[in-house]
Amino acid sequence: MNLHKKLLCTAGIALLLSSTNLFAAERSAKDIINKAYQHIGSMDKYAFDAIVLDDEVKDGAVVKTYRQDVSVKVDRPGKLRVDTKGDTKNRSSYINGGIFTMIDHGHGYYGQLETPKTIDGTLDLIFELYGIRAPLASLIYSDMGKRVKFKRSKYFGTVDVAGVECDYVAFKSRVREVHVWITTGDTPQIINYSIIDTTVEGNPRINTSITWNSNPKISDSDFIFKAPKGATQISVDATN
Repeated sequence: MNLHKKLLCTAGIALLLSSTNLFAAERSAKDIINKAYQHIGSMDKYAFDAIVLDDEVKDGAVVKTYRQDVSVKVDRPGKLRVDTKGDTKNRSSYINGGIFTMIDHGHGYYGQLETPKTIDGTLDLIFELYGIRAPLASLIYSDMGKRVKFKRSKYFGTVDVAGVECDYVAFKSRVREVHVWITTGDTPQIINYSIIDTTVEGNPRINTSITWNSNPKISDSDFIFKAPKGATQISVDATN
């Protein structure tokens, strides 16, 4: 059984337990996730790769799972690059100097927006006004511990994830469950998480596995957007 299937099964078991008292709030789960978010917020420069598996559900059953391979580079406070390629998207996004740029490589279109100077401020703007979806944002915000709100939590103990000892925690709100696997030790890193939509029959989920780059090579040029030959700039309209 591969890693993604193991995590899918584990999260599925926890979902069955969510109707019991096992999901009573526990400080330990919150402490563990907060330490992981504090570690992310403490880093000025970092990079990671992710595999994102997104379920499509029909009539209560998963009919297809879409895969995206994502590469992320962060240089706080105001530079970010995200490259994603897979079944549904082939695009790159840049935040640099108060300008947000997104290009669709498949269609050759790109759009640009003036935004706040920080990564956090830019993410807030594009999420609220433009409805952009970003499952990896929790690994990018510098203050995610203050942003996340859940009614119930559970610590399931330590588990082995591909040979790595991890703390397994889960959180539940009215509309979703989030299951997170975090490496134990002094520098806790989130290496897997599963977001489960509990409002839809079949409970579709997004499963994400993360590989952190321990020695990233990041330069200013990584965040400079240069429009490819033949690319066309388009206007970007707010959804609200």
